[in-house]
Amino acid sequence: MFSLAGTRVEGRGTWLKVTGSAGLTYHASTSVDDGVFAQFFSAYDHAFVLPNEKEGPAGFAECLALNDGGGYNRLCRRYGPFREFIVVVRDAVGTIVGGLNFITFPLDDPDAGRFSLSLNLNYIFVLPAYRRRGVLKTMMSELPILALAFFGHTNPGDLDLPPDCAASQPPPTLYTFIEQNDPYRMTEQDYRLDTQATGLDQLARIALWARQGARIVDFAYVQPALTADQEPDHNLVYAVLGARGSTLHPSLLRQHLERFFAISVLKGRDLAANAEARQQLARLAELATNGARIALLEIADIAKLPKPGAAHGPGAPSTLRHALSLV
Repeated sequence: MFSLAGTRVEGRGTWLKVTGSAGLTYHASTSVDDGVFAQFFSAYDHAFVLPNEKEGPAGFAECLALNDGGGYNRLCRRYGPFREFIVVVRDAVGTIVGGLNFITFPLDDPDAGRFSLSLNLNYIFVLPAYRRRGVLKTMMSELPILALAFFGHTNPGDLDLPPDCAASQPPPTLYTFIEQNDPYRMTEQDYRLDTQATGLDQLARIALWARQGARIVDFAYVQPALTADQEPDHNLVYAVLGARGSTLHPSLLRQHLERFFAISVLKGRDLAANAEARQQLARLAELATNGARIALLEIADIAKLPKPGAAHGPGAPSTLRHALSLV
């Protein structure tokens, strides 16, 4: 059993459990075979509606299989330790209220002079009946300690933390990266479909995440296609929570995207064979060589941003990053 500042992880096999301080319980797994995944996927499948943003059961199974065996050993030799989790979130009476899917791994942090833990929050959702009750805010506030605890439990020794790290030194920085729909790049159909499904306008969702501490990464992000039947997603913007400064070192972002793309997106396939991944990683390597930094854009007042879908006249914003540069 792993302990981090009083947080206890119960586990057997691939199944893990943590009870948060606000009454939510997190049932996590690194496999599709222990019952957690079926509960997760049923809720997840109703929460995401755009074809290019969704994984099917086979995609999740292929990705989670990389947590163990020869696939894990091969990727670990190349990228270092990692774990991908699917998580079902329950309230105090045991009712499922939401879920998460994330991958996490330690990185060499050029700014910290030590390792940091990086996390890609692939999916997070709250079921409709439990929205606007503070569930998302609670999940996000507990995610850093949850990620540290789960990773430490499944990768003992890889973080090299004392039994209770809060007693002797602060825990490592946790960078949490998320993909968001870019309201200015979405088609009118996708904008309407996703807004109807979630009950939340796309700009309002950007503002919601800004209130959680997210800042927009000023980098031309593209998600490579999740499967051979899907297309790369150019209609996203990348954001980060947990960064302590106003910029990111490009080598940290490169390390993160290299692992996220190789494992969660491409399921262990060759990064060099994927044009979108290859081009973004090359651009970040170039920025690092030139001593550049990547700005993190604040969203102070969403009401000041131009309305997406307005007539595209001269100077109209083509991306959220562009819109933020105009205000």
